[in-house]
Amino acid sequence: MLLFDDAIDIDSVLISDAARDLAISTATVRNWIKTGLLESSNRGCVSRKSLDSLKKNLEQGGRLSSRANKSKKGEQNYSEVSASIQNKLESNPFNEAIVSEYERALSESYRNKEGIYYTSSSIVTDMLRDSLVDETTTFLDPCCGCGNFIMGAIERGVRVENIYGFDTDKTAIRIAKQRIYAKTGREAKNIVCADFLTIAQELHQSFDLIYTNPPWGKKMSREQKEALAAYYRSGKSTDSCSLFVFAAMKLLAKNGSMGFLLPESVLNIATFQALREFFLSQSIQEIKNYGTPFESIQTKAYSVIVRKSSPSKNHQVRCIDRGEYLRLQTSFLENPKQIFNVWVAPDEQTVIDKLFQIPHSLLEDNADWALGVVTGDNKSKCKKEPAEGLVPIYRGKNISSSGLSAPSIYIDRELSNCQQVAPLSLYYAEEKIIYRFISDRLVFYCDTSKSLVLNSANILVLRKSFPLTSQQLTSLLNSKIINWLFAKVFNTHKILRADLEALPLYTSWYSKAGFDEELFLEQNNIEYSNGTFRIKG
Repeated sequence: MLLFDDAIDIDSVLISDAARDLAISTATVRNWIKTGLLESSNRGCVSRKSLDSLKKNLEQGGRLSSRANKSKKGEQNYSEVSASIQNKLESNPFNEAIVSEYERALSESYRNKEGIYYTSSSIVTDMLRDSLVDETTTFLDPCCGCGNFIMGAIERGVRVENIYGFDTDKTAIRIAKQRIYAKTGREAKNIVCADFLTIAQELHQSFDLIYTNPPWGKKMSREQKEALAAYYRSGKSTDSCSLFVFAAMKLLAKNGSMGFLLPESVLNIATFQALREFFLSQSIQEIKNYGTPFESIQTKAYSVIVRKSSPSKNHQVRCIDRGEYLRLQTSFLENPKQIFNVWVAPDEQTVIDKLFQIPHSLLEDNADWALGVVTGDNKSKCKKEPAEGLVPIYRGKNISSSGLSAPSIYIDRELSNCQQVAPLSLYYAEEKIIYRFISDRLVFYCDTSKSLVLNSANILVLRKSFPLTSQQLTSLLNSKIINWLFAKVFNTHKILRADLEALPLYTSWYSKAGFDEELFLEQNNIEYSNGTFRIKG
């Protein structure tokens, strides 16, 4: 029986299905529709004819083939490496060196697709250092790979029969089982090749310790993510690492301990807010920065260790980042989006709390926003010399708090054939604020020359009801105290709209058009000392 009255259109393919077929994201499919590489048919669909034509072009070595075939190459690499390792496991006594050999041999494209980043023994040992173990302790690694955390648990004294592990990689599972046998002489019957996110729905067992490094950004369809998020109640936190946390917590025993190694974005990005709120409902024991331990990515890794119990009002979290501090867990609740700014010392957090308590306005619902122009092909659509019909367009690096540097590229004023363009009324507003998008500090400029910007810069146009002028707001956002606050709370190299909308904007303490920072600090008993802001006295 059909769920809808309309007959199925055999000449159309859903965007999500096209993305899976091409091994790319749905966002990329939509971009290819805009640029003409694919043809839109019905809403949310592409024409089957254009999809088949593109696939044929890719198979014949078209210019997008390396990207679109990345997943297939990764699968081929896995098959070849797996066969080689399986042969060695069958024909030779187990040797610990085979673990690192297997982990190194898997291609970057395969590991990226599966979100696999193998954990070093030093991190495993450190994360498990405070775990309490006796003869009855049960241990689970929901994505055990070659068994690094499992071997750490055995070192801590967990009995083999009490250890459970799951992974979808059959070769890694075989390595883990042989590794355990070589270490203990005992067969690990509870190490199973299975998808934990599926099998966890059927497990009726609790575990005292659950420690793992889950897949980061594993490629899954939107439908898969939404179904799993609904089952595990993870809200908008649908990344694979979030789903593993929510699933694991269901199986953690009361007062049990859970430790996850997670990407830095979990601490401060809006899409992980539901995950942070989930952690805050339990007693967080420690959050620690391990730097960038994985060769293939520059993302920092943080461990989050949680005890399954309701936190007391005075519960403190050990934070290890630029220093080591004890922080009240409730201090994270006061941050925008409950950000885990563990890089901030307790006396600095006191200043942050005060800055959010001072009466202020917000940009949320008080401005119209626009991304800089996305041309789709800067080389063909931007010219290095001025000409009739062309106007200057500025990059983020051209922006400073005092103005715009001389333009080096020019573009058609009407922005014709560009991939992504905001309403021209915003670009050509009589007064707008432009700012760098990729930056480690806030750099804003009030533009009255109707200047265009590329997508390394963004713009906002204040609504008339906002109590500050564009020039006043620009002065405030460029101030030392607001730059400090932004860095201490958000700690990001991308200046995101959601973060700017959460900043406190003060409507007093102005001298003419500029923010009187000196008066603001003096009247609020804040001083700058030893490279940071603190409360006086």
